[in-house]
Amino acid sequence: MNRLAPVLALLGSIAFPALQAATLETRTYTVEITPLCGERVTDCEQFAYADTHKRTGSHLNMVGKPGQRACPPGNAPCNPMGWQFHDGNATYFVGQDGWLIVTQGSKTILRELGAWRER
Repeated sequence: MNRLAPVLALLGSIAFPALQAATLETRTYTVEITPLCGERVTDCEQFAYADTHKRTGSHLNMVGKPGQRACPPGNAPCNPMGWQFHDGNATYFVGQDGWLIVTQGSKTILRELGAWRER
C-alpha cells in the first residue's frame, strides 16, 4: 500500500482542480470552467463554459464534458486533457495545459495559450 501512496496523491492533485471553478486568461478571452456536479462527485462529466471577449465584452455560455485533443507529432510533453464544448458547428476545447482551441470542421479558427488564474 505504501508504494501506491505517491501515485494516489498525484492522481488526486490532477483531478482536484476539475472539481471547482477555474478561470483561464488568454490574450483575447477570459474563460470560466465550472463543474455542474455535486461537491462529493469525483468524476464529474458535465461542465459549464462561460467566456468574455476582452475587447468587445461579448459572452458565450455552453455546457460540455471532459475531452481530449490530439497531440502534434514530436510535441512532448503534451497534456491533451481538458474540456470540450459545442456551439453550432464550432467546437471549443479548453486544455488543462492552458490552450483554448476553437475549430469549425477541420479548420482551426482560434488557438491561444493562456494561464490559469489562482482563486
